[in-house]
Amino acid sequence: MDKRTEIMKQAVHLFSSKGFHQTSVQEVAQAAGISKGAFYKHFDSKENMFIEILKQHHEEISTEIANYEQVPGSDSKDVFKKKLAIEIERTLSNQEFFMMVFKDMPLSDSDKLSALFGELRQSTITLHKTILLDTYGMEIEPFLPDLVTVLEGLMQQYIITLLMDKKQVQISKLANFITAAIDAVVNNLAAMEPVLAEAHSSAETIEQLLMQISEKIKASETNPDKLLASLDLLKEQIGQTEPQDFLIEALLLYLKQHPSIKNEVIYLEYFI
Repeated sequence: MDKRTEIMKQAVHLFSSKGFHQTSVQEVAQAAGISKGAFYKHFDSKENMFIEILKQHHEEISTEIANYEQVPGSDSKDVFKKKLAIEIERTLSNQEFFMMVFKDMPLSDSDKLSALFGELRQSTITLHKTILLDTYGMEIEPFLPDLVTVLEGLMQQYIITLLMDKKQVQISKLANFITAAIDAVVNNLAAMEPVLAEAHSSAETIEQLLMQISEKIKASETNPDKLLASLDLLKEQIGQTEPQDFLIEALLLYLKQHPSIKNEVIYLEYFI
């Protein structure tokens, strides 16, 4: 384990037990076996380190979900359940840390943290939209914001209940229940009207997604130039009257190889 990773590991432990504001840089450095001065060789501040921890956790979950491969003999609903289980299990396995985030982080105190939580929120929404489309197809697209809201509401409330009440449940049982609830809603969409319908054309949706991917590349990648150039070429091809399909496919494949933007690129494919 490199020293940077060790520092973040010790920080998570201290933040979980004492709280973010109650933990000093000196305490983190001491727990990691380094001096306070050495800490600042790795991180500009305690807040920036905390941001890196949150980004890393989010990317690990998103990457695991995106890379999950369907088991032979299973169907899209089985994959949906497994991806829900991954997200719930990873969150609950770090419950002390997330309880600290929930209780101890007044976002109004930091523009950086407010921006980060907004970025992670949008990324999570895109991830859930992709999972729902993979499972139920483009027929649900007009209801996608509503279905994401229902899915996230169920997951978040169960997670909060399990954390606050310190309950233990089978994750697979919870994933099955949430899936059945989403099935019930999807099966009755013909009798419903969208509440949170997104009034965007396909072209507007693509433009927004390209912008979102660009911003995420700039925020996440150390050397973003090659990725941004590839994204610009993709945007140019999409906008042409007669785009070169093989080039679009090659660019999408290249962009999906980068974990920080993989879910956004997968979602983009639905609209190209």
